[in-house]
Amino acid sequence: MTEKVSSGIKFLGDIPGFELPNGVLNKGITGCGATTVALTDPYSTIICSPRNELLRNKSDQYPNSLLVIGGVNVDEIINYINKTPIPKILVSYDSFPKLLECISDKSKFRVVVDEFHFILQDASFKSEVGLALLNKLKVFPYVTYLSATPILDKFIDKIDFFKDIPYTKLDWEDKELIEVVRIKSPNPISAAIRIVENYKNGDYPKILLPTGEWVESTECVIFLNSVNNNVNIVKPCRLSPEDVNLIVGASEDNDKQISKIGEGFSRGRIPLKGEKHKKFTFCTSTAYAGCDFYSESASTFVISDNKRLNTSIDISTDLVQIAGRQRLETNPFRKHIYFIYNTSIAETNDE
Repeated sequence: MTEKVSSGIKFLGDIPGFELPNGVLNKGITGCGATTVALTDPYSTIICSPRNELLRNKSDQYPNSLLVIGGVNVDEIINYINKTPIPKILVSYDSFPKLLECISDKSKFRVVVDEFHFILQDASFKSEVGLALLNKLKVFPYVTYLSATPILDKFIDKIDFFKDIPYTKLDWEDKELIEVVRIKSPNPISAAIRIVENYKNGDYPKILLPTGEWVESTECVIFLNSVNNNVNIVKPCRLSPEDVNLIVGASEDNDKQISKIGEGFSRGRIPLKGEKHKKFTFCTSTAYAGCDFYSESASTFVISDNKRLNTSIDISTDLVQIAGRQRLETNPFRKHIYFIYNTSIAETNDE
């Protein structure tokens, strides 16, 4: 089923009486506020995600919610559910079984599986966790599967679990066009280093506003799915900890890699709206989907090193997600993405 979203509407919360459906919701675009609806509607809600950084980012923005990831004990969960009139629980796939044990009446809760295409995307290394989540969700009468990624249309009808689940696709009359500037490079990491050096030297990207005024992008966000490659960019550029925000997954190995840069460097967090952003933000796949950046002037650079399979970026899916990360409409650079890549055997065409 396709539902039209009228011109002039930018967020799902602006639609009178809108509710997240019981079934699959292909949002059609990123940044339309579906998770915001889940966190603010009048229903007890569980929001599931496989990306802890997304969960932390939403939890920071909604302090009355409960974040259930590693380290949260059962008593804390039960106490929150019992004392909160409308519980809003943010939980990782891994911690979902623990949460399930704490809920006596499942019928009271709606569940939102945010960015659920990751169940497919992560199947090569996390299939057991995704399948276990789907099986456990069967005890809940109302479940919304959210995504804005085209992979849904291609594969969802081939998955037995979703065959009898209602499918809704939103068709927005107003769609923001994002310009992807594709730059082929024999060495994307060297290209990333040049970008950082330009910013260091005050050679910023500029854009001409409709008013005739030129403005500069004084911050950059670099998406590169390798902590090691991030280290190999930051270290030779001799950046200071005050200028660098490293948004990577929480793990001992990642912390060990970051320590190679030098003293004072550590994993960071995504600033909330109104908080100061650093000049350089480096993100791995933990921040590709759902996270909210509120920079006034950041440009977005996506670096794909195709010679390393585990760091390749699937431009049919990940660019769609990355395009929605900068949330402020006042940022004139949010409609442009610089995609720097190399190729191996095959190359995706412009379309």
